Amino acid sequence: MKKTRVLVDTNVILAAFKIKCWTAICNAFSVETVEKCIEEVETGNPSDPHRIRVDRTALIEGLAASHKTSKREILNLYTIDPGSQGLDPGELHLFAWLKEQRILPGELILISTADRAALVASSRLGWLDSLISLEELAQQAGVLRSQVNALGQQFSARWLAQVRTDIRLGII
Repeated sequence: MKKTRVLVDTNVILAAFKIKCWTAICNAFSVETVEKCIEEVETGNPSDPHRIRVDRTALIEGLAASHKTSKREILNLYTIDPGSQGLDPGELHLFAWLKEQRILPGELILISTADRAALVASSRLGWLDSLISLEELAQQAGVLRSQVNALGQQFSARWLAQVRTDIRLGII
């Protein structure tokens, strides 16, 4: 059976490693990202006690694909959606690559992000219904409830549903 494609941003990767569900999610879904998100995962202050340690081998082996984003793709996204200039770099590259591929909203591809600005941008691009929370991914992958409960609020299905509603009502 063909796995559902899921594109993830830096925050989702870090959170999945934090609660130790990365492998389960990658086994259940065809997980993809962009090179910029991998770069972001690997940067940071190594002496920061709150830094989430990511095993590069596990990260790369879990991915079905890692995509390179060109400057042209980013500029094209800016042209189509000038508001995307406010996105974090990983999300910007992810959205630029997705827009260039012209696969959304037609194909069943899910985007997992916990960033409100990215959710607003996804709405402007017509992708709001393609979003899925990390909580939902983890549950569908059979991750233990205790692990799922360790996720922050911004990774929950409830938070995503509320933000979607706020966007549709024009509140944000």
